[in-house]
Amino acid sequence: MSLDVIDAEYADLRKALTAYLSDGGRLAVVKAPPGSGKTHTLIAVLTALAGDGMQIAVAAQTNSQADDICMRWAKEHPEVRVARFSSTGLRPPDDFPTSVRWVTDKKELPHGPGVTVATTAKWSLTDLSAPYDLLAIDEAWQMSWADLMQCALVSARFLMIGDPGQIPPVVPIDVRRWETSPRAPHEAAPEVVLAEPTLESVRFVGSLPACRRLPNESVDFVKPFYDFDFEAYVAVGARGLELSSPWGDALSAGRPLALTIPTPDHGPPIEVDHEIAAATAKVLSDLLGGGTTLRFGEEKRPLAPADIGVTSSHRVMNSVLSAALGSWVNQIRVDTPERWQGLERPVMIAVHPLSGVADPSAFDLETGRLCVMASRHEVAFIMLTRDHVGETLRNYVPSAEQAPGRPDRVGRGHDAHLKFWSQLEHAGSVLALT
Repeated sequence: MSLDVIDAEYADLRKALTAYLSDGGRLAVVKAPPGSGKTHTLIAVLTALAGDGMQIAVAAQTNSQADDICMRWAKEHPEVRVARFSSTGLRPPDDFPTSVRWVTDKKELPHGPGVTVATTAKWSLTDLSAPYDLLAIDEAWQMSWADLMQCALVSARFLMIGDPGQIPPVVPIDVRRWETSPRAPHEAAPEVVLAEPTLESVRFVGSLPACRRLPNESVDFVKPFYDFDFEAYVAVGARGLELSSPWGDALSAGRPLALTIPTPDHGPPIEVDHEIAAATAKVLSDLLGGGTTLRFGEEKRPLAPADIGVTSSHRVMNSVLSAALGSWVNQIRVDTPERWQGLERPVMIAVHPLSGVADPSAFDLETGRLCVMASRHEVAFIMLTRDHVGETLRNYVPSAEQAPGRPDRVGRGHDAHLKFWSQLEHAGSVLALT
């Protein structure tokens, strides 16, 4: 599909969404693939609505996301009146735009056409004197149904936009009592809305048409994690790494790459795998030892440590990975997939969630972690793992662990994991690290 066609689809969606909300539409849900420009779309639509006289509240999931939205608004649409509503103990970032009003007292919230940005937590704790015309929720799949209900008095109309492939909302309590609830409070708010048949006649559902972040050759590898189709915005061959290495061909072509190390006869290490950490250090040494060129469209430059991110599912493993970085420890971010959501780097290195797992659990097969790992890169993605993963997935038989009437997340997770690994094998992108 040509870029002109994709750009026209973006324009058509923004036009339809703006028209729906301008005409009094109550509920809009927009699904977005990774790096598809969802915040840009949100800002563009809300700018048009504010220009028509609407008073809009925006809910972000973290303070950093809220600050980023405000800074982008000030840069892209300085004509819109924007306020940042925060707690009294929070201070604006040093580079926060002076054109955005910083408000800590609800009595000072602006009235009339414009936008006020706060976190979900802030909106849920604020008793407003009057509702807003619209509550727009950024990164909506990170918001639970319970959190949305706490924000229900902010407005009677809602716009939700986010990435459904990301990790479900983190809930720190036992949720088994709600497993059979038709509106489970721990479920992602858009999932509850989309599953509610009584809302079908009053909701708008759309999706962004393309992934802009990933290389063209990486997009097909993340599609199994989504229930809607999308295209690659980046041209074929536009991005890649150029290096002299036995495994350099896949990275030069922009494809994801899995590098394996042998699994011991007695079984793989559990959670903490020092040999995987050493393998990560070796890969980093090969990448940063000199001679690696990062190709980003027309730009070519040497790869730098700050271009690289590292992730694994467990904090204790991330600590071992950080210790293996040596002199690069302050330049390369190492974190869990949960904390990588919304972030990106030219090059990502990940420890496969099933590396060291002989009997996968629902946690291990959760699709969000692998999806986040595989969709943070702009140029190259390297997965490090023990070599048992393909065999483990092919031999695993999912059991129906879900409550009656609930989705089979274990089966879906196993299917997505197996498709991802099978694509790597079919592409010749599973290689032994030597």
